[in-house]
Amino acid sequence: MKGWLLGVSLTLLAGSGAALAQDKASNKQVREVLDPIVESLMEAQKIPGMAVALVGPRGTTIAHYGVADRETGTAVDDDTLFEIGSLSKTFTATLASQAATQGELDLEAPVSRYLPELEGSAFDEISGLNLGTHTTGGLPLFVPDEVTDRASLMNWFRQWQPPETMGEVRTYSNLGIGLLGLETAASLDSEFVPAMRSHVLEPLGLQHTWYEVPDDQMAHYAMGENKDGQPIRVAPGVLDDEAYGIKTTVGDLAKLVRANLHLADVDAELQQAIDATRQDYYRVGDMTQDLIWEQYPLPVALDTLRAGNGYDMILEPNAAEAIAPPQAPRDDVWINKTGSTNGFGGYVVMLPGEQMGLVMLANKNYPNDARVDAAYRILSGLDVIDAL
Repeated sequence: MKGWLLGVSLTLLAGSGAALAQDKASNKQVREVLDPIVESLMEAQKIPGMAVALVGPRGTTIAHYGVADRETGTAVDDDTLFEIGSLSKTFTATLASQAATQGELDLEAPVSRYLPELEGSAFDEISGLNLGTHTTGGLPLFVPDEVTDRASLMNWFRQWQPPETMGEVRTYSNLGIGLLGLETAASLDSEFVPAMRSHVLEPLGLQHTWYEVPDDQMAHYAMGENKDGQPIRVAPGVLDDEAYGIKTTVGDLAKLVRANLHLADVDAELQQAIDATRQDYYRVGDMTQDLIWEQYPLPVALDTLRAGNGYDMILEPNAAEAIAPPQAPRDDVWINKTGSTNGFGGYVVMLPGEQMGLVMLANKNYPNDARVDAAYRILSGLDVIDAL
């Protein structure tokens, strides 16, 4: 990668979030890059439908492909709601950062300070920052089967002992970010979803983002497909809201990206909180762990991104090295996060130095390698990066 180019792609971004650039020539150039990559991806992975958003200094542009439901043939459009899986964690991190900015939550304090039910447990040592960076010492990915409600969850946490040294190993965990959500809500003297709505969703203008889809929005809720092509949607579960529960449109998710890239009119305190989620806390191989967001210094090779988003990074413990003091948000980085449920797959990329972002949502869970490859090809084809 020889450098970053502000090429024709950035001039193509229209102000409207409802469709790709209004100018016909600009629209044609963008679609010449976007369409073959997305259509090839959908064909190869048997994806029913996708929504893609390109975020840039001049606006957000959105393209829709395929159907939201194979059975009904309903086309994907601006109102289509996708499950975003672990991309929900970025919202939880934002809420925690907002509580910290307001002085309600100390992310470096023991979790048990805010959740007294956990006093006398390992969470007298583990902090909210450990939860948000997956460095608790080995909390598992999934909520155990025996946990069915708040009481059994807290009992499980009280009994749990870290198998690894806290702060030295990264182990990706729904339980960790879920507990951060509960801790944050407690610090705000609120339940989690109302706190999220009042502190993050409403201030960012996310009017089509839901944890539980209302009856009057169900017609917009896409039907996912599992690996066998059978229809499926996410089932309710303990810590689902905090860890993987959001359903939203590509336009709403693009608004969070715009705020991260300083392209939105955001209250100063909330902007400070959003920026703080992109501080660098741990080095994990070639990847740097922020507060849920993951980033790579530029230039970055495609193989590096594939490895960093691979299943060994998600399913296995990886050595982590603390960055002391934490590094302020950088411009010369590729920031990303994947998100999946059994029937949906999403991917977000942010390039702060170019104020450029990409959101890809699909109603099928397909391999992370394919998401990374497609995103890299799109951004390379739009001359945002000089591909290796």
